[in-house]
Amino acid sequence: MITTLQDLLVIVNRYYEILNGHFNFDSNGWPLFKNNDFLTEWPQDVITYDNRNSSIITSPKKEVVLCFFAGDKQNYRRFEGLERDMKTYHLYKAVAIPDITLTQDMDIELQNLIMLANQLFAAVLVYHDIKIVFNTRSPSSATNNNFIQVPRNIMCISGFLGCKNSSVLATRYVNKILTLMPNKLIIYGKHDPYVDAQLDTLGISYRYYDDFHSRSKRREK
Repeated sequence: MITTLQDLLVIVNRYYEILNGHFNFDSNGWPLFKNNDFLTEWPQDVITYDNRNSSIITSPKKEVVLCFFAGDKQNYRRFEGLERDMKTYHLYKAVAIPDITLTQDMDIELQNLIMLANQLFAAVLVYHDIKIVFNTRSPSSATNNNFIQVPRNIMCISGFLGCKNSSVLATRYVNKILTLMPNKLIIYGKHDPYVDAQLDTLGISYRYYDDFHSRSKRREK
């Protein structure tokens, strides 16, 4: 179980060992993805790993993107069991890059380490011929530099769970999106009219997918 920074470092080193000789990295050790590593077609559905077997999900697995918008406890299990879970990932259309918690008050070194771990997880998926969707999670403008090696015009995903709607936050978010310049953007969670307006102005193609909790509540009603 990952409970300390040292545990995460062990996972990162294990991923480097898996990828050694099979994946390209920049001079700082960040994986160098290619455009064809990413999903290009819109999925029918986006669902979290933990809810993938729910009866609410009616789309064929090959039309579903698996994501990890969940608590760190659940996500750490996925990091530890990545190789074990590979057969499951192969059943789906694509897998989104993980979403370990990142906040601005963390030391910048820890922020960078978590973003690296998330990207290495995705690199292992690519090594096993699984399409990915890039996660836009970044806590501050300083860590947006970790997107420099990511190809432009790819499909990205953002999680809008528990986020407040405001023009200021929307501007910060869109500035981050401009760093990536995706050709398709999946937004998992609630609608944000401020974000919609700015994305429309920029001409970025985006689609909202309802989160599992909201869908469950609608079904109960």
